[in-house]
Amino acid sequence: MSPAVLLLGLLPMLGKCGYQPVPRTAQIGKEQFMALAREKGDIEDGMSAAMQSNPLQFSTLTDFWCAWELSDRPRKPALLIDDMQIEYEPYVRGIVPQTKLLLEAFRKAGLPVFWSSWWRFGPDDGVFNTMDRFYGPIGYKTAGNALYLHSPNGGEILEEIGPTTEEERRRVMRKSYSLSMLDERPMKWLVPDGQGTLHEELQKLGVDTVVQLGAWTDDCILATAFQAFSLQYDVVVVEDGVSTASLQHFHAIEVMRGAVAKVLLADQVADYIKKGLPVVERQDVGQGKVKGGRSELFLGHASAAMSEPAKYAGPEPAVSLSKFELLVLVQVFAITGPCCFALGWLLRGKQQSGMRETLMFG
Repeated sequence: MSPAVLLLGLLPMLGKCGYQPVPRTAQIGKEQFMALAREKGDIEDGMSAAMQSNPLQFSTLTDFWCAWELSDRPRKPALLIDDMQIEYEPYVRGIVPQTKLLLEAFRKAGLPVFWSSWWRFGPDDGVFNTMDRFYGPIGYKTAGNALYLHSPNGGEILEEIGPTTEEERRRVMRKSYSLSMLDERPMKWLVPDGQGTLHEELQKLGVDTVVQLGAWTDDCILATAFQAFSLQYDVVVVEDGVSTASLQHFHAIEVMRGAVAKVLLADQVADYIKKGLPVVERQDVGQGKVKGGRSELFLGHASAAMSEPAKYAGPEPAVSLSKFELLVLVQVFAITGPCCFALGWLLRGKQQSGMRETLMFG
């Protein structure tokens, strides 16, 4: 058999691997990038980032939200824990309790859990691409650049929410090319065991719903949510289980809530899992915007007992007056209007007279 025929026969098998080569277009501008990186890699002045405190915005209302509920139909969910790693511990420590809650619930229910870890330590690591160009070379060695890891063990998953069994360790992927966990190129499984892409692994398990938490809200969480949506998964984003270091946290949540995801709190999802994934007939179908799934997060803190979601019914209606009330208002203005005008005229005359006396007699 000729080498060409052998290669053609292997191509379908290669397509099933969990890692695909980076496109050649990703290398555009690498030489210029590396030249600047060598010169200004330790300089923050001029870089395309500005570190600042986060004033924590309130979320805004949206006109759209997810119509389905978790209990609408039988489901096979999987938990996707995105980039909960040592490098990002200062930013994700606040969502560790929610992650633990859901991880425990999924484990007890025998439902699959997958982890990802961002795995880039510099621009010359063989996967130079659009993200390198976006962040730029200036200050790439500083903490202001979130694309690369800056500590040797920064890519390791936080031990308290990490895998504990061999089966779980086979479900840990290290990604370095794309923000989305479902991109077919970034995956290098921690324990390679013939895995395909994450999408293929989810399909093998019969998964139809993905539950997302981790970092970053406006990068990997957002990208994964949109790609999962396009692959026909129902997407759940855990609102108090995602975090970011930028100003775009609440904006990203609102975009996902209004476009691709059911946004719920960790205890709501955990309760659904603990109850055995019940299927319950909906009572609110056809009643308009009854449940928006909007939690009330104030200053980034989620209350344990959430009140009914805010209902948006358009602009406030104009004040309506009866004919009698309108007649009374007209009479009041008819009487008080001339009186106020006359009083103002007298006061104006008196003021001008006083000014003339002051000028005359100094």
